[in-house]
Amino acid sequence: MTEGSWWRHGTDGAVRSVGEPPRSSRASLRSSRVSAGSVRAWAGSLRASAVALRRRLAGRPADVLAAALLAGVAVLLRLDQPWPDGVGPSAAAVALLVGACLPLVWRRSRPGLVLAATAACYVTGELLDPVGDNAQTVFLACYSVARHTSAPRSLLAPVALTTVLLVPEVADGRLNVLSSADTAVPLGLADCLVAAAMAAAVWLLGASRRRLYADAARLRDLAERLRAEQRVSARRAVAAERARIARDLHDLVAHHVSAIALQAHAVTVVLPDDTRAAGQGVAAISEAADTALDEMRGLVQLLADPPPESGAEGAGGTGPAAAAPLPQPSLRHLERLTGESEAAGCPVTLTVTGPVAELPPAVQVSAYRVVQEALSNVRKHAGAVPVRVGVACREGRLTVTVENDAPAADRRPMPGSGLGLIGMRERAALFGGTLRAEPVPDGGWRVVATFRPEDGR
Repeated sequence: MTEGSWWRHGTDGAVRSVGEPPRSSRASLRSSRVSAGSVRAWAGSLRASAVALRRRLAGRPADVLAAALLAGVAVLLRLDQPWPDGVGPSAAAVALLVGACLPLVWRRSRPGLVLAATAACYVTGELLDPVGDNAQTVFLACYSVARHTSAPRSLLAPVALTTVLLVPEVADGRLNVLSSADTAVPLGLADCLVAAAMAAAVWLLGASRRRLYADAARLRDLAERLRAEQRVSARRAVAAERARIARDLHDLVAHHVSAIALQAHAVTVVLPDDTRAAGQGVAAISEAADTALDEMRGLVQLLADPPPESGAEGAGGTGPAAAAPLPQPSLRHLERLTGESEAAGCPVTLTVTGPVAELPPAVQVSAYRVVQEALSNVRKHAGAVPVRVGVACREGRLTVTVENDAPAADRRPMPGSGLGLIGMRERAALFGGTLRAEPVPDGGWRVVATFRPEDGR
């Protein structure tokens, strides 16, 4: 090979390219890359573990702070006492003190396991290192069981606490919780009673707090339900009021507008031949329109807020806004309805029997509206036909009957919305009554409404 060749022979006879590193260098490079990858993977898993631990501890900062504070206090108290010989025993003593405090981080979610872990660390520490004193962790764990567990299961907590306090003393012969570590006190019945009383007091504190918070939660739930029921009741009241207003508006507008429409149609028919009759029809239309406006104005004034009494006269207003609203209609005003129908060309025969004037005003208003709507339907669908209206009050029951003859063969009924029958049926149902609308054999139509005043709602 020439001197300028790109290939050279190595000492071992292998052929390699110029600038290529030896095999040993490549192996070390690969191993360094693998080591770097392992380090990155280990760092990634460590970060993931830290993130997971941070997420678990995110909802309990107070418990983390309490555990850290108790661990610091326990270690500081232990520093005032002589340490055991050797680094290992000293580290074990500190680990037991800290280990008894660390489970308190989960005292709200796992109170039973926390009590078991804390009790195990405390008993082990008391047996191996009686100088250390970390009983406050076991008391807090017992309180957490009573606070976050129901009463039948939480009753094991004071028993466990009493046992945990007495086991080291039985093994050692003195009660370090109630006396200093350097003073030997024989364990007697009084010591057992004191330990049981402390455990019972801690349990009672936790159970009372649990009941207090449960009662507060129950009251909040009841208040929320009450607010929901109030909202539902308000919506129902608004819907009922809107339905009532819709019924009143329909009864007023449909009655008078149907009369106006029928009279206007009659005027267009007789106008070329009889101007006098046409003039009477126009006068009837004007009167019906004025009556409709007056009743609409009265209804609007009833719906509006009443003016203040102090400024009613001082304002000096004498217009329609200052006028008193029209009185509510009653069965005494049926002649007005029959007169309007007769003016529209429908002869009406009215029959009233019984003490109808003694009925409650609400019943009379509902009966009046039923008659009004029935006469309006006659004018819209049957035209100028004879009508018979009967109102009878017998044995506390009011019966209203409106019956008309068959319409003319060439009569084309006006379209309706169906709200009239619905409104009449609802008015009858308000007083425990019924409504029946049906055809009669001669081709006419009959509406029968019954009212029971004693069943009014």
